[in-house]
Parts: sequence; structure tokens; C-alpha cells
Amino acid sequence: FNYRMTDLQAAVGRVQLQRLPAMVARRRELAYCYSSLLEGMTGLAPPTEPSWARSNWQSYCVRLPDGIDQIAAMQALLDKGISTRRGVMNTHVETAYDGDGLFRAGSGLERSLEAQQRCIILPLSVQMTEDEIYEVVDALADLVIEQASVSIATAI
Repeated sequence: FNYRMTDLQAAVGRVQLQRLPAMVARRRELAYCYSSLLEGMTGLAPPTEPSWARSNWQSYCVRLPDGIDQIAAMQALLDKGISTRRGVMNTHVETAYDGDGLFRAGSGLERSLEAQQRCIILPLSVQMTEDEIYEVVDALADLVIEQASVSIATAI
């Protein structure tokens, strides 16, 4: 196969790369907005950026509180017009790596499996506004409060 770029594709790519610093800066602003709004939400774990690194915030993945079903949460948010995705994909549980193949995980990878069941990716794009971030956070807060109420009611 010939995967080389044409001259026209290269020319367009060079111009698009000039926009990259501004796009990354905007994504960082939006991620900071998410983080500051989510930091007090009980049980929810927003991502963190280590002091020794800088993220481009390609995605914004949060871990849901205990007792909140990932699929139900994703559907509840979708019902409010908010599209999310699963936050973690585990290659070792895919069919291609199952059975007697050459791949062997070094352990049961329990933390990875838990993350796959409890994490979701919230919407994050350069075109988003702060108001849209507030809408996502409000919907997520409603979901967490509603699920906490259900958990308390079933415990009584």
C-alpha cells in the first residue's frame, strides 16, 4: 500500500498545524473548568495532571462513584442530550486475545477491569462553551444525587 501524503494533503496539514497550540490551550481551559466544577462531587474522581507533565486533554475521563452503573449513567446523560463513551478499553478481554493465543496478561488486571466498568469520557471539544460544560456537570451532579438517593432508599 502507498500511504504517502499527497502534496495537497501536506499543504493543508501544515496550515492546520498552525492552529494546534490554540486548540490545545482551549482544551486545557475546558478541562480546568471541568475539574474545578467536579472537584467537590462526592465519590466522583476526575482526572489529574501530574506536576511533571502537561496533557493535551484529548479526552476527559471520570470515574463514577460506587454504586452507579456505567451503562445506565451513560444512557441517562444521553437522554439529556449529552453523549459520553466508555472511558477504558481492555485489550486483554477482547476475543482476539482470549483463549490459547500467545498473549498472556501478567495478572488478572482487576484495576483495569474495574476502570472499564466505572469510567466514562465526558464531551470535550474546542468548540464547546463554558455553558455547555456547566450543563454536562449539572446533569452528572443530578445523576449522582439521584443514584445516592436510590442507594439510601434501598438500604432502609
